[in-house]
Amino acid sequence: MVSVAEISRALAGRGVAPAPFVAGPVQAAVALILAGRDGQLAACFIRRAEYADDPWSGHIALPGGRAAPNDPGIREVAEREVAEEVGLHLDRAHLLGRLSVLPVRVHGVETGLTLTPFVYYAGGEPGPLTLNSEVAEAFWVPLAELWDPERWTDIEVEFGGTRWRYPAIRVARYALWGLTLRVLEAFATSLDRPLPVSLEPGEAR
Repeated sequence: MVSVAEISRALAGRGVAPAPFVAGPVQAAVALILAGRDGQLAACFIRRAEYADDPWSGHIALPGGRAAPNDPGIREVAEREVAEEVGLHLDRAHLLGRLSVLPVRVHGVETGLTLTPFVYYAGGEPGPLTLNSEVAEAFWVPLAELWDPERWTDIEVEFGGTRWRYPAIRVARYALWGLTLRVLEAFATSLDRPLPVSLEPGEAR
């Protein structure tokens, strides 16, 4: 499986330019945090706490969130959110690179929010995960599972009176789909190791 050095080189080779930063709720950042030895890397995922009127309530996600007015930059948003949500303290020394900015959509509807994903390496033995009230659960998943066809499935979600089928991957005992899966697709593409399925949703029959 891929090494930390290979990931760093692949992300550097992409030359992703940062978008202009606007402190406030129109920009968000997430961190794809890797840990472990080369060939046996794992990624940190969270299950978001459930709140009414939150479109991502209860979803499997990467640590992250919206920019606050006092954040100096979008990378600092990711690092602040990681510290708040799972208690890991990351900085530029842990950074492997960034992925392209993604528009945030809810069932195909643009929200006006953009998401910048960053990739970090937390070391061979990262510290324990300490959760805040926004996170119901956090866990490490072997990175190799992303490319395991046996873990891919789909889910059906009702929105606007129509049932939609979305591709998903099983991590732990949950289905991961949507925006987080788009981030993982971008990561896999940056490594020239595309995921084994198409991520296009379809109307359920």
